[in-house]
Amino acid sequence: MRYITKQKWFEYRGKIWSVNPSKSGLRTDILKVILGELDEMLCRHRKVFVWRFDLHLPYETADNKLITDFNRRLRKRVKRHYQSEFGFAWAREQEKAKSQHYHFVLILNGSKVNDYHKLAEWVREIWEYHGSVFIGDAGGLHSGSAYHNLERDDHEAIDKASYHISYLAKPRGKGYRPKQTKDFGSSRLAIASKC
Repeated sequence: MRYITKQKWFEYRGKIWSVNPSKSGLRTDILKVILGELDEMLCRHRKVFVWRFDLHLPYETADNKLITDFNRRLRKRVKRHYQSEFGFAWAREQEKAKSQHYHFVLILNGSKVNDYHKLAEWVREIWEYHGSVFIGDAGGLHSGSAYHNLERDDHEAIDKASYHISYLAKPRGKGYRPKQTKDFGSSRLAIASKC
């Protein structure tokens, strides 16, 4: 069952996370996945790089094949170039526009990645290419958002990042899709035994 929280703090995995419930609140099922991926990377690495960006399409699609392909290609490049584990989460939304858009967050080893410039170049190339192949157009658009360089014990910076990426869990705009198509997806990093 899906629950909506309108609290500014969310308890998960024995920690209190700062979140942005805005007006519509946050879906706790999505929030747990996003915070779980962030928490796991913070357990594995002393430094963690977090970057949120948005991906837009000119046309609606009935499935998430485009985001799945995009993610697969981006993961290959990140692993080959940075040798970093690849944590991610995305959320599909469609409100008044005729097409859906995706909010995407990358969570990487901050000792290997500490800025988004190379990543932004890859995101643009892959999204535009895949958009043109899958939907027969000049491709989709992307826009960057803030990034965060976190250290495991910097709770203020972690609060800013969790607040920022919790936006993916807002319920507004979700559910406008075929029943077999998901509203969100993520990596499935194994849970560390202890931090």
